[in-house]
Amino acid sequence: MNKKSIKDFIQKNGNALAIPLVMIVLGLFFIFFPGSAIDITVKVVGIMFVIVGAVMACSLLAAYSPFTLAISIILIIFGILCIASPGFIASFVIKAIGVMILLNELVRIYEAYKIKGKSDKFIQYIIVDVVTLILGIVLIAMPMNIAGAIVIVMGVVLLILGVTNIITAIKVYKDGRYVEDGTDVVWEE
Repeated sequence: MNKKSIKDFIQKNGNALAIPLVMIVLGLFFIFFPGSAIDITVKVVGIMFVIVGAVMACSLLAAYSPFTLAISIILIIFGILCIASPGFIASFVIKAIGVMILLNELVRIYEAYKIKGKSDKFIQYIIVDVVTLILGIVLIAMPMNIAGAIVIVMGVVLLILGVTNIITAIKVYKDGRYVEDGTDVVWEE
């Protein structure tokens, strides 16, 4: 692409490039600052809970239903907790998921033990269940380490998607016009 083509490309695709650029920036942020990304995410969820709770509390439905009013108050309180202590809330949620996985897998291992001798796939069931049980234990023992690793993986995925979207946009646009790239129907200006 020459200078005029690059200028035309940016002018015509500025809006289309915004999302891939945001994906790249978010990906880098998630990769280099996973703890901050978790805190910000929990705070944003907390703000949403406060807003939803306040809207519910101000609605006519809350005036007639004590249950709706109670739910809205609980949402507001939980939102405030998310905003005030995002690390604690994130750790608590991940530990709760770990406990649910742990309990589920204990039941599944017991059920697999009951079919011992009745099914040829007993060993497969046990192996999968034990591995998942270990995952539950790890989530309980190291919740923020696992959350950080998940955020980093999400950052890598966002970074890859953003870069590939920009590369695709550049490949499709050549010398000031759109061309057919063989996969999509693309118009030529």
